[in-house]
Amino acid sequence: ADSAPAVVLTQSAVAQVLARVLDGLGGGVPVLELDAAAPAWASQRETNPARGGLTPEHPAYVIYTSGSTGRPKGVLVPHRGLCNVAAAQQRTFGVGPDDRVLQFASLSFDAAAFELVMALASGAALCVAPREELLPGPGLLALLRRHAVTTVTLPPSALAVLPVEELPALRTITTAGEALPAELVGRWGARHRLWNLYGPTEATIWSTAAECADPARKPDIGAPIANVRAHVLDAGLEPLPVGVPGELYVGGAGVARGYLGRPGLTAERFVPDPFGGEPGARLYRTGDRVRWLTDGRLDFIGRVDHQVKVRGYRIELGEIEARLAEHPAVREAVVLAREDEPGEKRLVAYVVGDDTVGADVLRAYLGETLPEYMVPAAYLRLDELPRTPNGKLDRKALPSPEGDAYARGAYEAPVGETEELLARIWSEVLGVERVSRGDDFFELGGHSLLAVQVIALLEMEIDLGELFTRPVLKDFAQAVTDAQLARVDPDEMAQLLALLRESAVA
Repeated sequence: ADSAPAVVLTQSAVAQVLARVLDGLGGGVPVLELDAAAPAWASQRETNPARGGLTPEHPAYVIYTSGSTGRPKGVLVPHRGLCNVAAAQQRTFGVGPDDRVLQFASLSFDAAAFELVMALASGAALCVAPREELLPGPGLLALLRRHAVTTVTLPPSALAVLPVEELPALRTITTAGEALPAELVGRWGARHRLWNLYGPTEATIWSTAAECADPARKPDIGAPIANVRAHVLDAGLEPLPVGVPGELYVGGAGVARGYLGRPGLTAERFVPDPFGGEPGARLYRTGDRVRWLTDGRLDFIGRVDHQVKVRGYRIELGEIEARLAEHPAVREAVVLAREDEPGEKRLVAYVVGDDTVGADVLRAYLGETLPEYMVPAAYLRLDELPRTPNGKLDRKALPSPEGDAYARGAYEAPVGETEELLARIWSEVLGVERVSRGDDFFELGGHSLLAVQVIALLEMEIDLGELFTRPVLKDFAQAVTDAQLARVDPDEMAQLLALLRESAVA
């Protein structure tokens, strides 16, 4: 609806679904199937069409970020910002035609544009793989080796669960989206060039960079890349000295045009640049608290609002709260990003409303309109939300979910050694008190990175994909049993069956 396309390019496999979506928007948009036997454009000219006055300020793409009102914000990113990213990548990382860059990020995440541009603008190869091969673990390591990837971008949460093994072709690792722990610098910085990157979508993906090699030093976010300016300002937009925390404002070539169709929000976040000198120059208010270090680099401290980062994704909690409040069984809703277990941040929803509606219903409802990473892992029903003496919501008084936070149905104890083992592992990984044999791993708050941990703790040869296709405890336990039986030597199996028959007769 926002893009109001003049034409849509698609493939025959999804053309019918797309047609229904377009009909819901009023129809009338031409749809071209790229794999059609007789393309609709076969009779058109083979020469490139005229550019029509395209300038560096025209939008290169629109990409969406979470919005506090419940409606995602479309960020208009200009060509000049993207070109500046490409030039800075080649200058900073030395990427060239001999390199091979992995396409790791989802296309809904602007890190995907970072990877695409890094490869294609430098003449490097872009390595594309199925989603299941990109899950951090042995499969991803095998993928990196098989394609001789030289440059990869991973969020710290993915890097943390990736086993450290020899990757002779891998020269550069860039990490972004979350705070980089010093422990990861020690694990990866000695083997490869490790860069900690920072940048909001509204400043064209990437604004600062720091090469990290010293695990004894807290990783910072470095200095601005070429043609980008960083300002640490107080509430009156006055510059702050070294060591004094303030809000980070970004200026220069990367600043986006604003939010598509949201002039009020654009004016709030994109402010006139009093330091730039260019007519009409603006700064983007990041909402991040930072401070200057004595060496001219920036130290990241945290957020100044209720926006959070979970597994590298930037999330406005208000968007999830607004969607929850739209459910007829919900009167009030609050969502927090909690880190009750060190290093494992998760979204927790607190709901006041109908106590007959379970967490599975609310989770499914949110999953219809929100991406997986924005669906809370845990749900806690409250009679009322805690308030301060002046009537404001007291977020600090919201309790820890402590496992079984919302009715999940009748508890059914695990049956057999395999189910009991899996229940203990799931309880440890997911931070829940007990696991029923009918519980779904992902409905309990599991995600791809936690799935990798389950497989690692299981210490058995089992395909990670089995947990995605059979996520219910009793079903996954059967998959584990089947996988182990399939690996038993046929002669040993025959002997075992003979012994069992003898025991039965006895």
